[in-house]
Amino acid sequence: MTQKQKSALARIISDMIKADNIIDIGEIQAMQELTIKYGISPQNMEQARKMRFSDSVNELKSLEQEEREEIYEHIKKLTMSDNVCVQKEALLMIALKYCLLESNQHTLSLPGKSFKPKLISCPTSESSINDPYIVYIESSYDEKRNEDISKNFRLIVAEAQLKGFHFIYIPELVKEFQQMSAEYVQDVIKFMAPSMEDNYVKRIYRDLGRMTTQSFFLEVLYERLNVRVDRDVVPSLLINIGTSVVPYCVIEGPVQYYTEFLHLPLCKETFSTVDEMLSYYSSIVNFPERPQHGNSNQFRYFGFYKALFNFLIAPPRTKPNVTFVEANMRSNRYSVVFQSEGQSVDSCNYRRTMWLTPKEFEVYKKIALSGWNISRGGRIAPVVSHIKNKIRETLIDLTEPETYMPIKNGNTYRLDIADSMLFEEVSEYRDDSLITTIRPLKRIVE
Repeated sequence: MTQKQKSALARIISDMIKADNIIDIGEIQAMQELTIKYGISPQNMEQARKMRFSDSVNELKSLEQEEREEIYEHIKKLTMSDNVCVQKEALLMIALKYCLLESNQHTLSLPGKSFKPKLISCPTSESSINDPYIVYIESSYDEKRNEDISKNFRLIVAEAQLKGFHFIYIPELVKEFQQMSAEYVQDVIKFMAPSMEDNYVKRIYRDLGRMTTQSFFLEVLYERLNVRVDRDVVPSLLINIGTSVVPYCVIEGPVQYYTEFLHLPLCKETFSTVDEMLSYYSSIVNFPERPQHGNSNQFRYFGFYKALFNFLIAPPRTKPNVTFVEANMRSNRYSVVFQSEGQSVDSCNYRRTMWLTPKEFEVYKKIALSGWNISRGGRIAPVVSHIKNKIRETLIDLTEPETYMPIKNGNTYRLDIADSMLFEEVSEYRDDSLITTIRPLKRIVE
């Protein structure tokens, strides 16, 4: 087990112990046994504070199946050491079960690609979890899957509510808002955001009435919140499993909260998948909570409903653009500039420069342009690792530096950011003067 994997395991152990807000003597003893067994040092424990639970679980997925199964059993034993398993502990155990235990029934296999359960996260101001929810997502309309959900919607909702969950299907959610008085909904929006202009309030209301599963995923989750599932996501469920608390990269700095989700590709009927997950949940949890039922005259401001409106009324988060600057007569160094005007982590103009070697620049730009196929481009993992480290160092004050890091998908490294954020600086001589211009980087589709 690598040092990073030991830190990841330390983070998981810590989150499980803290989940019920009570640190039991049995949990401490179980933790001490695990730290000895896996050689977890105080340095690993300290490093674990800077990791998210989701990153930690995903880090352990590279272990052999037998090791993952053993870790899962140890964590389950630790969780039950005080003979109580509260809601948050049960949610974290769900994440471990689906992500660490090998199971082909949870892998969706399509031609040339397979999709497995994984954990993802997005920044949030929420520091606790209330009323867990399950959301159906897709990036393009799947007729068969939507017919399946519509046919069994009431049954799925009833099953979820019985176990204390909300099942969210956007078409049905939109119907709820359409049944409410337009004036009432707009008054609620205005109450939640008093400084919002009337035309923007009306726009939010209009967007609610027109929202589809696809627009919710692409425009709200993917583009606005950076919930980094594949942009072309297969029909899936997102289950919120809690909040990770992470220091803001520096010891004395503030704390960042991340809402975390289990992304579960649908391999069989939706009801069967939900029922299987909730059956496991109810088999270990001691105190399930039942959500309240609303009606057309009550605006539900909790759980997913609260999160959705907080998403919609918040100003869009501006991420820095990326500009590739090749070496020229003025500077013989290669660099990448991350810049946004008028908005940043401190509400000022934001500009950070990352200096790269010629090889690192070539690799990073190629990944941004069209992706780098490992089978054709040789071994570049060490170069990519250096680039990632430099991004972390350069964007240490940015909430999500990983947004700009190469992502490996099969044999290809890609940069998963919008085309509109990519630029290049080009220098050329005109009348004996060096003229520098910035233009959009034209991506190549291979």
